[in-house]
Amino acid sequence: MATEKPRFSVTLEDSMMQQVDDYQFSNRFATRSKAVVDLVRKGLTELENGAKEKNASPYSGEALKLAKDYDGLDKWGKQAVRDVADTEMARVEDESRFFQNTEVEQEPKVINLYLEPAAAGIATPLVGQDYEPYELGPGDPPGAAFAIRIQGDSMEPYFPDGSTAFVNHGALADGDIGVFCVDGGTVCKQYHYDRVLGITYLFSLNRERADCDVVITRDSNQSLVCQGRVMTKKRFPLPQ
Repeated sequence: MATEKPRFSVTLEDSMMQQVDDYQFSNRFATRSKAVVDLVRKGLTELENGAKEKNASPYSGEALKLAKDYDGLDKWGKQAVRDVADTEMARVEDESRFFQNTEVEQEPKVINLYLEPAAAGIATPLVGQDYEPYELGPGDPPGAAFAIRIQGDSMEPYFPDGSTAFVNHGALADGDIGVFCVDGGTVCKQYHYDRVLGITYLFSLNRERADCDVVITRDSNQSLVCQGRVMTKKRFPLPQ
């Protein structure tokens, strides 16, 4: 005697019943029951596929292989892998920071290039109205708010005399390069603030020109205004 298949009944709202009828008609099922069975089968398949996707590893096969190889290394090998990974992650982050827009700045197609140079040596008069329009090219950071010419050798070799620095109004972090107005003079320097001593250091990247560093103490009565953060493709360590 053949085993009877399980049977059950369901109650559907009119709108759902109409959807079943439409499905039956469009797929040419002989009966409504066959249409319902097909819909249930498809729903179960989707649930099964969803569970497989949920349980699937978020990492690629190559990443899993690297992880397995990493576990087989001694502590020196693991440290070497860690160092390379940290260096590359920092590079990717820095390049992304350089090329992507900041939340503060809209993407300008044309920005002002100030012709009065920002001194990388001796301070020059504050940036005035002496500028020309500059159209951003493919290799320029789209988030730049303005650009400025560098004068002097204290920021070499990364910002040589006569080079153009792109600047935005992003928040300045410790170690960033910025354009600053110090007592009415404009300088391009690396920023560092000693919170314990209350001293602001504006360092030259070229340590052979440490004589061009600017040191502002808490009681110096010097004026200091940050005009923007210079957008760079790499990070620069603070002087030791």
